[in-house]
Amino acid sequence: MIAWLRLAFGNLRVNRRRTGITLLSVAVGVGGLVFLWAFIDGINAQMINNMTGYVTGDLKVHQRGFHDDREMNIALAESWNPTREVSAVTGVAAATPRVTGNALASHGAQSRALQVMGVDSTTEPQVTRLDRSIVLGRYLEGGNEIVMGMDAASALSTSPGDEVVLMVQAADGSIGADRFEVVGVFETGIKRIDGFVAQVSLASAQTLYAFEGRFTEIAARVEDSDQFEAVVGSLRKQLQERNVEVLGWLVEILPPAPRPFAASTAPAVTCSTQSMHSSISILPEAWVDCRKTKFHGSC
Repeated sequence: MIAWLRLAFGNLRVNRRRTGITLLSVAVGVGGLVFLWAFIDGINAQMINNMTGYVTGDLKVHQRGFHDDREMNIALAESWNPTREVSAVTGVAAATPRVTGNALASHGAQSRALQVMGVDSTTEPQVTRLDRSIVLGRYLEGGNEIVMGMDAASALSTSPGDEVVLMVQAADGSIGADRFEVVGVFETGIKRIDGFVAQVSLASAQTLYAFEGRFTEIAARVEDSDQFEAVVGSLRKQLQERNVEVLGWLVEILPPAPRPFAASTAPAVTCSTQSMHSSISILPEAWVDCRKTKFHGSC
């Protein structure tokens, strides 16, 4: 072994320039790989932080089956105060209730499908930071107010002070609609959020979706990301008798895309209007025409 070492060091000393170039090449290669790995890890961490920080939160609690089916009737009952129960678990920094659904937003002659989140404006900023991304107007305070992304506002040709109409399929199967004042426009730099996410007050969302006394989810933020799996495990153990599912950001990282209204299978609906003291039956693709008659109320 010693003879081999002597031979190796001898060869290194014979041509010191070649040895130096070889060592420099190895060092540059290893340094480049370390930098590349760190750069990719940083990008991944930033992407996760953006999505969990702006929309999803670190984890969510749903009634079992909601995440797969997205049926609003699979809901959490407000009566057992799930927000307080989730907040009480060690490692959870904050929790907030939500009502999440899809809607057809209209303004003037423009329409756009949106994912609408009904949020509590006092507790939501403790879990996500969408309120700190407002670039026009302000965040929600209450009543029929809505904030939306810059791309969505541009597509609808709307700005703070305008009114938009939201039309939804409510939890009881009826068609609900109401007017909302645009009070703020946010910009996150993430097209899926800026183009398709909007927030309204929790009470307004419960009324719009005929969802009084229920939530679709509880979103939460953990105190220490390194303890994330332990917190999820504690929550599942704490809520095991509640028939709920606790899902982390790996499952919830992207908000579901708004489902298009299927004109071929959807039944005709009746829309009441202010300008006509009668009702008309229309198909979903004609909802925009119905909106142009300036209806107010629900369809």
